[in-house]
Amino acid sequence: MSAPRQSLSKTDRLKSYKRIRLLFAEGHKMKVQSLLVYFQLQPQITNTPETFHLQMGVSVGARYFKKAVDRNLIKRRVREAYRLNNTEVKKILKEQKLGMDVFFVYTAPEVLLYKQIETSMQKALQQLTDKINHFSNSKAE
Repeated sequence: MSAPRQSLSKTDRLKSYKRIRLLFAEGHKMKVQSLLVYFQLQPQITNTPETFHLQMGVSVGARYFKKAVDRNLIKRRVREAYRLNNTEVKKILKEQKLGMDVFFVYTAPEVLLYKQIETSMQKALQQLTDKINHFSNSKAE
């Protein structure tokens, strides 16, 4: 028996300029340690699995990290931490028949170790699951 494959495919990445703009304009935001998290929940229109989506994006400011090597390293670490820890969020979204766009903005002034980024990501994803549950409970009332 093998565990379900954890990957971050192209379809899992938020690349649409329109949706990113909409996310920053109308979405919710929260600060979790070294990450600023923007998210927006959408009800699923149909029950087909193709319409389910959880898409993410990552940004690291060039103002604080002048070298692209540093920015890319941080983005890789954030994506990897997300990839390994997003299963609970995916499960809850499928159960609640919701879709979500999420965008992580790295705000720490220095390059953190992977363990520190992963801890931030775990806390952020836990808070997101709480928000999803709160959203679905308020929708049911």
